[in-house]
Order: sequence, then C-alpha cells, then structure tokens
Amino acid sequence: MRSHLLLSIATLTLATAALAQDRDRGPRPRREAPPVELKHLTFRESSLHSDAVQQDMPFGVYLPLGYDDEANKDVRWPLVIWLHGMFEDHLRFHERGGAEVLDRAIADGKLPPCVFVTANGGRFSMYVNRKDQRWQDLITADLLTHVSKQYRVSTRREQRAILGVSMGGMAALRIAFTHPELFGAVGAHSSAVFPADPAQLPEGMKKRARDFGLDEVFGNPIEKEPWQQANPLCLAEAADVDKLKTLRIYFDAGTRDRYGFDKGNTLLHEALDKRKVEHTWRLIDGGGHSWGAGFQDQTLPFSFAVVGEMFAAAAKPAAKAPAGGSGDSAPATGGDPR
Repeated sequence: MRSHLLLSIATLTLATAALAQDRDRGPRPRREAPPVELKHLTFRESSLHSDAVQQDMPFGVYLPLGYDDEANKDVRWPLVIWLHGMFEDHLRFHERGGAEVLDRAIADGKLPPCVFVTANGGRFSMYVNRKDQRWQDLITADLLTHVSKQYRVSTRREQRAILGVSMGGMAALRIAFTHPELFGAVGAHSSAVFPADPAQLPEGMKKRARDFGLDEVFGNPIEKEPWQQANPLCLAEAADVDKLKTLRIYFDAGTRDRYGFDKGNTLLHEALDKRKVEHTWRLIDGGGHSWGAGFQDQTLPFSFAVVGEMFAAAAKPAAKAPAGGSGDSAPATGGDPR
C-alpha cells in the first residue's frame, strides 16, 4: 500500500504540471468537427434554467428513433446521464467520437434504445457544491428533474445510469455512491481518484485547487473532512456497504494515463474488493487518458454493456406485467432490449 501511495504522489506531481499548462492556455478553440451520422438516434441541444448554479445551462440529448411515434407515446425510456471532463462541455462527447460508439452499442444490442443526456458542468467545477454555485445539485436536482419532465424517461433507478470521464468520472462515482436511490449503475473512465489524505497531495496540486476556487469547498489548507466527502476512494471505504452492493459499478483507467489516475483507480478497486462490493475494474495496459488517447473505442463499449445489462434485466418484469399494471412500458420499436 505504501508503494501505491508513493507512486500516486509522484504521478500527481506530473498531473499538477499538466493541469497547470491546460489552465494557463485558457479556453481552446473548438475543432471544426465533421457531421456525425447516427442511424439509431437523433441528437439535439437544449437548455434549462438551474437554480443550483443560478444560470441557464445547455445540455445535449440523444433520443431513440421512434421516440415520437404514436406507438411509443406511452413508453418510458431508460435514461443515461453523461458527465464531461475538465475544460470540456456538453458537446465534447458528440464531437470526439462518443456518439458513434453509442450508436453502435444500440445497433449491436449492447445498450437498449434509451434517452442519453450529456450534461454541462462548467469547465473546472469538479461537480462539487460551492457556496453560490452548487454544481452537484445541478445534476442530481435540476437536470434530472428537467429531463424527467421534458422527456418520457423512467423514474426507476434500475432504468437510470450515470457515466463520466476524468473530472466527470469522479463526479459520477461520487453521485452514485452517495445517491444510490437515483441511479442503479455507474460507469467511470480515466476517473480523477486521489489519495484519501489531502496531506499527501503535492503542493502544486493544492495550489491548483485554490486557482480553481476550490478552497471555498475544501478549505485552505485543504481540510480532510470535505476532501473525503468528495473523493470516490473515501466514499467507497465509508458508504453504507449494503447500498453500494445495489449498484452496478464499472470503471477503468490506462497504465499510461498522463495524470496517473490509474493508481488512484487501483486503490478504489482494492477498497471495493475489501468490502466485497461487486464491480468491474479494467486496468488497460498502455491505455492513455480520455479522448486524445482513443479511450472511446477502448472503454465506452464496456460501460455501455454493463448499463445495458441492467436496463434489460429491469425491463423483464415490465414485459410480463398484466395490462393496466404498474411499471414503465417497453419500447415498441427496436425489438427486445435483451
């Protein structure tokens, strides 16, 4: 364990320099992305007013083909919420290859037709609640409520999943571990998972936290209690184990992650193993960090498959329910989601 922590600290030092370079460069110009051709989904942008962050926030939404068909007017579709990484937005998933992988997963039957929402959580919010901008509440309260009202999505936790990458992967794990009543499955890729004790962070990393305004969340110097309340590793060690066991958990990281997040994710795997919480963990030999490393083809199909298994299992009782019974209707298009 000590070697793990020493290696984590060393890699976090490198991560500090990389994050500093990203931050100092400022906003990157958006690439001119080629049109995305989807065969099983339609994509649109929308927005909502968020009381949690006191502003209008955009988001993206993929709807299954047949969503507007008369035959499906009573269907409640499974819901997936995607959380982007640092310095990204709700369009990154669409523009960097995620949409095509999502479309293929539905074509291959790995993921049943569903409503897939890409959130916008700010460039470096870490999706944590601050004094005046409650970024986690944006997702768990405002966005979830808005989507549930505007789109025909299931309210059953077994038909809702939360996924994310890097900063968004950290938030997806945190939200799932602390609100297991909202989501039945969580998937995280290249997730930001840090040492349990903030004293083990290099000074440069602590400074970047202050630069991002996180001192109002974690204190200055970083205080152990708020830090551990936000860190998936600490939550995995402290959360109600019986509730953790109700989740379908998937996460992965590459051995060449430029921020060294494979080390923290390995510790997360060990913590869940110790508590006998079933999960799927993939350490990808030679894998890098996020979109630039091609993670979408290496990893997204696996998290989609885990979510798809839950959706299919949850749909079986509904398919057998007598006419007029309770539960969500199954889609009339797309065939059996299994």
